[in-house]
Amino acid sequence: RDRTHARARTAAATRRDAPQSAYFSAFIHRASSPVGAVARTRAMTQRVTTMTTLETWRATGGARRAARRGARRAMRARGAAGDGDVPSSDDVAPALESDWREFRAKLLAQEKNVKLEEERARAMAASGENLKVLEAQNPKLASAAPWAHVIAAPEKGCLLVAADHEFRMSQQYFHQAVILVLEHHENGSMGVILNRPTQYDMGYVSGDVDGVFAKNALYFGGDVGDGTVSFLHGREDVKGSVEVLPGMYLGGYDSACALVEEQGAKPDEFKFFARYCGWAPGQLESECERGVWFPVAGAKELALKQVIQLPKPLWRE
Repeated sequence: RDRTHARARTAAATRRDAPQSAYFSAFIHRASSPVGAVARTRAMTQRVTTMTTLETWRATGGARRAARRGARRAMRARGAAGDGDVPSSDDVAPALESDWREFRAKLLAQEKNVKLEEERARAMAASGENLKVLEAQNPKLASAAPWAHVIAAPEKGCLLVAADHEFRMSQQYFHQAVILVLEHHENGSMGVILNRPTQYDMGYVSGDVDGVFAKNALYFGGDVGDGTVSFLHGREDVKGSVEVLPGMYLGGYDSACALVEEQGAKPDEFKFFARYCGWAPGQLESECERGVWFPVAGAKELALKQVIQLPKPLWRE
């Protein structure tokens, strides 16, 4: 009988060990191959990750949370057994979570509304301050109601508003630029940047410090046409000027000087630009389609006014 029991125990041990032996043989074979090395590395990584997660769970009070869950399960068990009207946490938790979601949504909505109202108030205040600056510069321009709206494609006389995410690393003079398109046809396009005043004035550039436009700021108009200077104005009585849009003109320097000297025109009515922007045929349309520029039709006052130290930058206006 003892020998029979011994043989039975040996057979059982063999049966138990056979799958393990086969498993370890297969594992050793896999580990000795490149694929096995990768699998071993993944297993070690998983083990390290699991241990790290477990340590983090313990450090952050996971055991305490598990104990609380156990207590809640005990409370539910007592409730099911008739030990008082103990509410189930399965019923309470969704209600609490729903209340929290609604509360959080209300907080976010209130915060968003407050921010919008604050931004709107700041924008209104800045626009009012811009208007005061314009009234001091040119009462006629200030009396006109400004307007602007997006159009489908660029055209002569429109404004190009740079997308905020563009020109942050290169050609930074175009970042948040507003450009007036002076020409746009099958041969290409050209324009001037309206909101890039330089530190120089016309007296410094021309050497005529006593000239009628000596104190006029000089704007950086673009990266094309080295040595060229142009100017915009809204006076139809300037001889030799070219109409860009109704009420907006380009050029006519001698006549403009005479109007300032003899007829009381203000120098601030004229806006001077060094150089200009240029696009090859089809280039501007392609850039607008890619979202580099937003073509905008706007009131002429947006282009004609001086934009030096405005409380609200022209790009945002």
